[in-house]
Amino acid sequence: LSVALSGTVLSRCPACARNFANLYCNNICSPDQSLFTNVTRIVNRTVQGLPQLAVVEYQCFYQKDFAD
Repeated sequence: LSVALSGTVLSRCPACARNFANLYCNNICSPDQSLFTNVTRIVNRTVQGLPQLAVVEYQCFYQKDFAD
């Protein structure tokens, strides 16, 4: 949903939309998240009666060549 919404906002620049989607997917799906992500805020929530923690804020640290 977030990627689709950003795609709509960035639709005037297909390269920007692809870059944003790539960055989003790397943030969410990378098996190496622990190397560049610092969780800064979590909340307790209940899903189907089971207590869980949810990340609601994090910091990402990228090398300059990745950011470029």
